[in-house]
Amino acid sequence: MKMCSYLRNILLLVLLNEIHLHTAHGQLSDDYTGHSNADSDENAFDPHNLLKYYATSQTTKEEEVYVFPPLSRLDPGDVGTIVSVELSPGRWFDRITRAVKPPIFEIPDFLSDEECDHIINSAARNGLGTSQIYGEDNEPDPNTQDIFRVSQQTWLNRNNLGGMFLDNLQNKLSTLLNLSKEIIKGSESMQVVNYLPNGHYHAHLDSTRNTGNKPCCFQSSCPTPPGPECCRICRYATVLYFLNNVDGGGETAFPLADADENTMTRFLEGGNLAHQWRNLSNFCHNSSVVIGPKRGTAIMWYSHLMEAETNYLGEIDDYSYHGGCDVTKGTKWIANNWINAATYNERFVKSIWVD
Repeated sequence: MKMCSYLRNILLLVLLNEIHLHTAHGQLSDDYTGHSNADSDENAFDPHNLLKYYATSQTTKEEEVYVFPPLSRLDPGDVGTIVSVELSPGRWFDRITRAVKPPIFEIPDFLSDEECDHIINSAARNGLGTSQIYGEDNEPDPNTQDIFRVSQQTWLNRNNLGGMFLDNLQNKLSTLLNLSKEIIKGSESMQVVNYLPNGHYHAHLDSTRNTGNKPCCFQSSCPTPPGPECCRICRYATVLYFLNNVDGGGETAFPLADADENTMTRFLEGGNLAHQWRNLSNFCHNSSVVIGPKRGTAIMWYSHLMEAETNYLGEIDDYSYHGGCDVTKGTKWIANNWINAATYNERFVKSIWVD
């Protein structure tokens, strides 16, 4: 980059010298003087035009450089704080703070009954398969016989949900999170998950740690679905929707939310204690934040910190461990919108999900 700047400066000096020499001999062009000269040679060298061309070409190149939009972060206030927000024209919703570390918000009636039914029916038409887990942090504990994740899932995009429905939802998400629509539209497709009795998902992280300097999957050319050996998951925030009322169980739990530093240290060291808080089949209600499934309610939280110096994706927030408690009766439907974001060093790379 320094060499390019050096060569550019040399070229400018040469051009300015040519302008000086031609000016001394009265050879200024019509384009520069603004006067017509019938005796001038149309093919004569005009350094001013060349200089203007150079400057214009540089401006064009600079304008063509893509930069991923910077992030923002909602202030949670204190636990129990309620903020009224207009998420669509004339429609106001309560945003309730459920935790501060990480910021966790509950938004009742975020989706209407009709919107919930539309998502469930779209998922059923698309077909569901066995849910998978991704990343070393989310592997089952070898000390337990429980299956780490028991559910079925599918992915829905514009073709499944319809353009108008998805546009309206993405506009609400952009307003809710105070993030650029470009970030929302460049994020992963919606995931829909169905849990039958005894279905659950033990405490996990939504992102994978930055080991080995792997690129974010949403900015990479890795195969679909990508593997952890190729890229890492970069989900700045999660918006989870409860799509139905569950007859029994099915809560979403955050075992470490607002925990003190000593508790975090003990829990993350591993061993029996770590096994207990991650196993939500047995220890769901030991969690510091437990939110029951209510149709239409959305839960939003941050899985990463935001770098204060750059306003780009920071480190994973270990307070964001969460999971789905066992369904004890009936069935449970949820959907997830994960908001992907770039690090400062990867800010010049576009999402693969946008043109």
